[in-house]
Amino acid sequence: MTATVPSGSVLPPGPYELLEAPDGTAWAARENLTSILSRELLGPLYGDTEVLPVSPHVAYLVGRLDPQQLTAEPVPVEDAPEEDRDEAGAPDADADEDVPVRRGAITPASMGLRCQVAPDQETVTVRASWGHYATRKAERAANEGAAASGRATEYVRTQVARSITITLAELTPGETRDYPVKEVEPEGVVLRVDRYDTPNSVILELALCNEADPGQGRVPVGKSLFQTQLHVEAGGAPAFLPVQDVVAEPIPPHDDDEVNRLRLQYRDRLAFAVVRTCSADWTAQPGARRASQVRTTWLPTSETPQTRARSESAVVTDMRTLATASVEELRAALTPITTGYTAWLTGLKATAATLPIHLQGEANDAIVEAEQAAGRLADGIDFLLSDDEALRCFRFMNTVMADQRVHSEVVRRRGERPDLTTAAALAEVEGEGAGAHSWRLFQLAFVLMQLPALCDPTLPQRSDPYLAQVELLFFPTGGGKTEAYLGLAAFTFAIRRRRGVVASASGPLDGGDGLAVLMRYTLRLLTAQQFQRATTMVCAAELERRRDEKVWGPTPFRIGLWVGSNVSPKRVKEADEQLRAAADSGYDHGLTVLQFRRCPWCGTPITRESIRVDTVAGRVFVRCGDDFDCPFGSAGIVTEGLPVLTVDEEIYRLAPAFVIATVDKFARLAREGQAATLFGHVATVCDRHGYTHPDDSGCSIKAGSKHNASGGHPAASVRACGRLRPPDLIIQDELHLITGALGTTVGLFEAVIDTLCTWTDDQGRRVAPLIVASSATVRRAADQVRSLYGRGLAIFPPQVLDAGDTWFSSEEPISREAPGRRYLGVCATGVRLTAAEIRLAEVLLAAGQELLDRQGDAADAYLTLVGYFNAIRELAGMTRYLSDDVETALGRGRPWSKLPRRRGTNYGQLNRAELTSRVSSSRITDTLDGMAVPFIAASDSTAARAAALAAVQGGKPAPERGALPYDTVLATSMLQVGVDVLRLGLMLIVGQPKNTAEYIQASSRVGRAGDRPGLVVTLGNWARPRDLAHFEQFRHYHETFYAQVEALSVTPYSLTSIERGLDGVLVSAARVLDAQAGVDGLTPEKGADRIDSSAAFVSDLVDLLVARALAASDEASADMVRARLENRVDTWKKRRAGLAAQQKRLVYERVRAGAGEGPLMISAEASTTKDLLAGAPFVVANSMREVQPEINLLVSPNPDRLYFAPPESAPGWAFPAPEED
Repeated sequence: MTATVPSGSVLPPGPYELLEAPDGTAWAARENLTSILSRELLGPLYGDTEVLPVSPHVAYLVGRLDPQQLTAEPVPVEDAPEEDRDEAGAPDADADEDVPVRRGAITPASMGLRCQVAPDQETVTVRASWGHYATRKAERAANEGAAASGRATEYVRTQVARSITITLAELTPGETRDYPVKEVEPEGVVLRVDRYDTPNSVILELALCNEADPGQGRVPVGKSLFQTQLHVEAGGAPAFLPVQDVVAEPIPPHDDDEVNRLRLQYRDRLAFAVVRTCSADWTAQPGARRASQVRTTWLPTSETPQTRARSESAVVTDMRTLATASVEELRAALTPITTGYTAWLTGLKATAATLPIHLQGEANDAIVEAEQAAGRLADGIDFLLSDDEALRCFRFMNTVMADQRVHSEVVRRRGERPDLTTAAALAEVEGEGAGAHSWRLFQLAFVLMQLPALCDPTLPQRSDPYLAQVELLFFPTGGGKTEAYLGLAAFTFAIRRRRGVVASASGPLDGGDGLAVLMRYTLRLLTAQQFQRATTMVCAAELERRRDEKVWGPTPFRIGLWVGSNVSPKRVKEADEQLRAAADSGYDHGLTVLQFRRCPWCGTPITRESIRVDTVAGRVFVRCGDDFDCPFGSAGIVTEGLPVLTVDEEIYRLAPAFVIATVDKFARLAREGQAATLFGHVATVCDRHGYTHPDDSGCSIKAGSKHNASGGHPAASVRACGRLRPPDLIIQDELHLITGALGTTVGLFEAVIDTLCTWTDDQGRRVAPLIVASSATVRRAADQVRSLYGRGLAIFPPQVLDAGDTWFSSEEPISREAPGRRYLGVCATGVRLTAAEIRLAEVLLAAGQELLDRQGDAADAYLTLVGYFNAIRELAGMTRYLSDDVETALGRGRPWSKLPRRRGTNYGQLNRAELTSRVSSSRITDTLDGMAVPFIAASDSTAARAAALAAVQGGKPAPERGALPYDTVLATSMLQVGVDVLRLGLMLIVGQPKNTAEYIQASSRVGRAGDRPGLVVTLGNWARPRDLAHFEQFRHYHETFYAQVEALSVTPYSLTSIERGLDGVLVSAARVLDAQAGVDGLTPEKGADRIDSSAAFVSDLVDLLVARALAASDEASADMVRARLENRVDTWKKRRAGLAAQQKRLVYERVRAGAGEGPLMISAEASTTKDLLAGAPFVVANSMREVQPEINLLVSPNPDRLYFAPPESAPGWAFPAPEED
């Protein structure tokens, strides 16, 4: 309901005028929201002749040119008039980048535009327009008997527009010519024009300057220009040339081949103007290389199109059909993929021949690379059709993935509609037909390409030290990459079980158990999100296994979450303590053993009552809350309940088939010898507890001994066992996040992972895991992959001649039926960023209420405002503004606006949530569930709330609302990956993110559903040059922002990285690889003392690590690695000898009091006197994020309380003698 217009108001009567009539679609709601933003922020709100009750300085945030007024000192904020205080003074005091050089008035006095035309162009026409506001005393003040005052002033708008024809021959290159804009208000407006000639064009620079005389004191409103704009035309002819056109003229080749490829692929996405202060826009026909108009804008927009996966009628993508098809049916179903793709590439060859000669070489290279992918795809299909075991596993995978797709959708729908039963949700999904369980074409093709390498692990593309490659799935955000690699995971489960025990050079390897798939992420939010999706697949795999245990083996398929101790428990005892504490308090907060709040199979809520800890067996059982209807309930057919392991101790003992981990967890390998199980290095197994380790306190008896019967469990034996097969598939999602300091450390530890997962078969052939990565935003991926994994790179689907069309997917032309994600830029020059944040948030929230009141449930996508910030400090400030300034403004309304009041869903206050690193994992899970709760017009509209309040005041019970939706969700970089909430459609990004990949990923969290198009409002900080540069080229930047992604930097074999990280690499690899030696090897905590007896083993290990370093770097780096490793081995031996001389034993880190032990290593963050006195020579970080140790300053008046022991490698300090005067 629009705010009521007060009696006597100058505002026009009637409701808020909407651009699009409500039609029940989210598209109309977004169009109206964009229109509201333009009118509220730029104006005019009520047309060309509007009358405002307040100064337009106050009403409008952008679009103003003030007369230039330089003073020696800025006007103090306290001296500015009350309505202008948000705009006086400089930007935020805590801004971390340069402030403008000008002092005094900081709102712009001019706006400029640069364009270019052909040398034979004779004239162009410049149209300058703005709004001029004059003041008048309000008649209503006298009529009501009130005294005339500033508050009774009205501001009357007049539209000003003047066209000036510029004859290019009259311009002298290098000289500025002024064209005064005459007979307009205010006087003193000038159009300033410069001409510059190039061999092929004439460049024009135009500036609209406000040179009105401001007088003394505050600038009168009548001296300012509002809603300013410049249009440049040439009689409607397409006369304006692009800023740069790689088709029209050769550009010197770039040193980076990828840049040359991007120039080819983005050759048709042209910019036609460059501006300053404001932003550029233009009008050009689709495919045209000239524009008919260029112009300025203060609220630039750009719409990125949806990417549609290709659909070929001849190709069968229904998973259930593929799961039952015969060989000939599969041939007919899959062969059209290769024939269609090959035919498309043939057509591209003809297109390449029409390109300018300087582009043809790059075009032909791109086509050759795509033909290689086509060949691999054809080979994959042929292999599938000729290999019986591959076919059996392919059918298993399709059955599992069909169930995964269906039940994931069931869970999502039940989360959004809690009243929906499992049966009803399942019926809805199944009622959608084959579409509910079908592959997208690129997913199916990618899977088919990898099947030969998963079945034959010795293939060169997987295991050859010189030819192995990482398979990169490169597809836009939200396109379905997750299902592709989950399909590969399901196939890997199956083929390992079918291969069973395989022969290796060091003995048999059992593939019937152990870790098959290792998936890694960098952010715990992403890990938690994908854990639930992957668990649904594992549930489906386990149910399929139980249907035929003779085929798929007796060991259950399980999934483990291996993350930091703050996210999940390390020990079963800790999980038991968490449950007891939750039971005593009545709250599940801090219950990290429970990583999801809904059953991943049926969507039924799971609480602490669904968890049972068996301390005797060392197990934590999580069951579905639906005891009878879900197979994973207490009465279900799966007696263990959900096949999930969230406790480190369980993961080490049970070696689940699938593990999802954060990358920095692998830094713990140096401290947790039990983790050797994950790589198949086991020596003993207990019938009660699973695989055991000498450091396992829960099962410490030796092989050949027994546990007595206890707690309802029979007696159990511990026996020796053979090695398990190492992981066959490693998945690295969101590859672009492996960068910087974290990526450098990860790259160093990849040498450990690669070494631990690599083995030699009985014929001497090397076997390494297949590595699959995915990303939507990555540059120079080949360099990054080599540095991280020591391998080559294969990208699928390859981009060929046009970035918008890969055959497997293509960009949909923007239309009402296929809207894209719209970006809208705001840069309020001269206004404090905090004031702009507050105003924007207020307008967006109030506009959402208006849309809900007028358009009903179709507006739900724009009712939850997602705020994205570059730092927690900035987010914390916005949290304060929301609870104070924004809530106050929403409650009172603005006297010049008809937007309605809005009360938050949290009993009148804004219901806020936060997604940052300072939020606990359990709370994050609740927040993700809450983000799916929609706004409902029947409960949340202004009329519905008024009716509910009236009912309560009349003594009636308040209507039940159920779960409360969030008004705002504030987030930092944690949001940029892993959040997949389809109802979200509105985001405010405060400050341009530090890199384009982050910007794309974060903004892609909204508008993920095609029928709920997203709107992303980017608020730039005008005091930051980078923000301003992106704003000025807003349209072209967004039309090409996948090409604008910055190259990633990882330097794992730099000198600093080697010095800081190689200690952990050496210890980690030694402890895991020697695990089969049991208590007599290096793996136990006490095994550090056996370095001398293990000298030959360690020497071979050094060779392996050096060879891996050479694959990922160069000979010089490999030599540095060898020298450092040999030095550290020597230091290790000396440390052992030194302790032996003191009658002490060397351990890795955990020194027992009074046991006569000394540590080998110390944490990078260790700072206590006890730690420093221990003299450990190895410094090993607890996390890969510990790349810079903290510097602690200890201050005490008593010097005896302070202790400092300089490291052995510390240089000596020699202070120079003081100079004599």
